[in-house]
Amino acid sequence: MTAEPLHVLIAAPGADVADVKKLLREMVAVAADAGAGSMHRGAGGESSRRTWAVFGELADRDGLDDNARAVEHDSLGRQAVRVAVDKIIAVGQTRIVRALHQGAVMEGSWGDEAAFVGTPAEAIDHMRTAPGYAPGPGDVVVIAGPDDLAPALVDYWQTVADLQVRLVDL
Repeated sequence: MTAEPLHVLIAAPGADVADVKKLLREMVAVAADAGAGSMHRGAGGESSRRTWAVFGELADRDGLDDNARAVEHDSLGRQAVRVAVDKIIAVGQTRIVRALHQGAVMEGSWGDEAAFVGTPAEAIDHMRTAPGYAPGPGDVVVIAGPDDLAPALVDYWQTVADLQVRLVDL
């Protein structure tokens, strides 16, 4: 029997916050089909399939200042919580990425549900070492951010974590 794949949705290069909010909604549909996420757990929590969002700083197509971009990213972190993403990892070193993380925390994703790391390598290290932060078979992940983020994560999952990765075409 073949293990279930890790389902991965990757934002197009140059995606902005509006694009990624749409991708989050699409991830919810993929998760529903896969039976993943907190919305699909029974009272005893018997399903171990989870949903993940790994986001870095996104493109700015509107010429917004940093304050407006921080507010946009904050709203993305909040939306991830509202659609019941189980684990959120904000990746980057700017105040804009920190706002994304803070939005998730302020919306109710706290404790080990939201993490803030500086680089893709730190995100991988966090997944390797933090209890409960390793995506597994049947999980659904959405990735958006700098061009080096998705390739680093997918490579890690395939070569080190030995997961079968299914890139979801939308």
